[in-house]
Amino acid sequence: MKKDKTFRQMVTLLTANFFGMFGSGMLSFAIGLYILHKTGSALGMGITLMVGPLVALVLTPFVGYMVDTRSHRAIMIGAQIGTSIGLLLFALAFMWWPAFYYPEVIGLLIILTITDRFLSTALSASLVTLFPTDVLQRVNSLNQSVSSLAQLISPIIGAVIYSFVSIGTFALVEIVFELLTLVCILRLNFTVAKPAAESATAEMPATPAAKESLLANFAEGLRYLQGNRLILLSCLFGAGINFLFAAVNVGLPYLQVTVLKMPNTLYGITDSGFAVGMILGGVALSMITLKHHPFLVSLWGIMLLGSVLTLLGIPEQMAWPMMGNVFFYGLLNVANGIILVVINTPISTMMQKLIPQAMQGRVFMLTGTISSLLMPLGTLVFGFLFDRMAAWIILLGVGLLTLLMSFVTVVYVHGRHCWQSFPHNPLSASPIWQ
Repeated sequence: MKKDKTFRQMVTLLTANFFGMFGSGMLSFAIGLYILHKTGSALGMGITLMVGPLVALVLTPFVGYMVDTRSHRAIMIGAQIGTSIGLLLFALAFMWWPAFYYPEVIGLLIILTITDRFLSTALSASLVTLFPTDVLQRVNSLNQSVSSLAQLISPIIGAVIYSFVSIGTFALVEIVFELLTLVCILRLNFTVAKPAAESATAEMPATPAAKESLLANFAEGLRYLQGNRLILLSCLFGAGINFLFAAVNVGLPYLQVTVLKMPNTLYGITDSGFAVGMILGGVALSMITLKHHPFLVSLWGIMLLGSVLTLLGIPEQMAWPMMGNVFFYGLLNVANGIILVVINTPISTMMQKLIPQAMQGRVFMLTGTISSLLMPLGTLVFGFLFDRMAAWIILLGVGLLTLLMSFVTVVYVHGRHCWQSFPHNPLSASPIWQ
C-alpha cells in the first residue's frame, strides 16, 4: 500500500512537471527567437536573460522566509495562479500595444521569475515530505527526465507554431498548461512521508522559523551556509560556472541562427538535443547508486562539460553544409544534456537529505541565488563580445577556463579538507572519496 501511494504521488508530480515545463518551454523558445529576430543582436537577447538572476537576487530573503514559515502547498498554488494572471496580462498588453514588445517581455519575465522562485523553492523543500528519503534520488532523476522530455518536444513544436502565431498567443497557450499543472498540485499529498530526522551533520538546529523576523530568518540561513563549507563551495563554484556558461546561453543561439543562418525548425531540433541527453542521464541515474561523493561526481561532470564547450565553435570555421551543422550541434547538445544531469542531480539530492527541513527554503534560495549571481554579468559581457568577436574564439576560451576552474577546485577541496563537513557520502554508505 505504501509503495502504491508513493507511485501515485510520483506520477502526479511528474505529470505536473511535464505540463509546466512543456508550456513554459514553448514560450521561452518563442521569446528567444522573437527577440533575436527583432533586434538581431546577441546583447539584445542577453539582456532578457539577465532579468531572472537579478530579480532572484532581490527576492532571496523573502522567498526563503515564506517557504520556511508558510504552507508549501499554498505557496505553490498561489505561484501557479500568479503565473496564469501574468501571462493573461502580457497577452492583452501585446495585443493592444505591440510596438512596446520589449518592455512587455521584460515585465512578463519579471513576473515569471517571481512565481517560479516561489514554486521551485517550495517544491524542493517539500520533497522530503512528499516522498520517503530512500526514493529521493530516483524521484529527482525521473523528474529531470520528464522535464527533459518536455524540453525535447517544446522547442520543435514551438518553432513550428512560431511561424503562425504571435507571442501573445503563446502566452495564452501556456495558461492552459499552467492550469493543468495547478490541478496536479492540488492532487499532491504533502504528508505522505515524515520529514527525515535532522541530519547529524547539520550544525544549526531545525527549529520552526515561524516566530522569527524576516531578517533573523535570513541571517540564520546565512550562518548555516557559512558553517557548511562544502555547500558554500558548491555555490561559489556554481557562480563561476554560470558566469562562463552564459556564453553558451547567449552565443549558441546567436551562432546558429544569426551567423550560420540556421532555419527556426532546424534550430529547434538541435536545441532539443539538450533534452534528449537529460532524459538519458536522468533515466540512468534513477537506476544506479552512487559510490562516490556527489560533489566529486559533479566536478568530474564539469570537467567533461568544459571539454565539450571547447568544440562548440568548430562549425563557424569549417563551412559545413547546413545538415552537417545540425548533426554536430545536436550531438554535442545530447552530450551536454547528459553531463548537466550528472552535475546537478547528485548535489540536489545531497542537499535535500542533509539540510534540516525547517531551513530548506532559506538554504535552497540562498544557494540558488549565489550560484546564479554572476550570470547577469556573464550575459552582459558575452553578449557584448559575441557582437564583436568570432564566436569560436569565445567558446574555446570558455571551455578552457571551465577546465581550469574545475582543476583548481579539486586541488582546493583536497588541500583544505572541505569534505569534513560531511564525512560520508549522504547518498550511500561509502566514504566520501572512495
